[in-house]
Amino acid sequence: MKISSISFKEPPVYHEFPPLYEGLGLPELSSFIQQRFDFAYTLGELERTGHGSIRFYKRQGDFEVHIPDKLPGVGPIKLRKLKDLLLEEAKTAFIENIESEPEKRKVYYAEFRRPGKDSE
Repeated sequence: MKISSISFKEPPVYHEFPPLYEGLGLPELSSFIQQRFDFAYTLGELERTGHGSIRFYKRQGDFEVHIPDKLPGVGPIKLRKLKDLLLEEAKTAFIENIESEPEKRKVYYAEFRRPGKDSE
């Protein structure tokens, strides 16, 4: 398996969570920076394409690659290897994009609480 090309589709997006959720220690409820990309990879003699995103979790300092769709011919072990290859290829460019982006796009997540029994 080999990565042929990676191209970012949009600038990085900052996802901000309220401190209430940040304190839980769950990575999915931690603030992160995300950027989507398209990629081409070779599997055997076939070249295929896919799309995914790379995330940087600010609090943990971890990078992760997410691939939302199933890729034909790629099982769980090959998927892990593909994610590792994509992370290796995209990490440096992603960091450069974060540092060079003059206007930051942000998404804010709000608190969602159930109303109390006495409130209407």
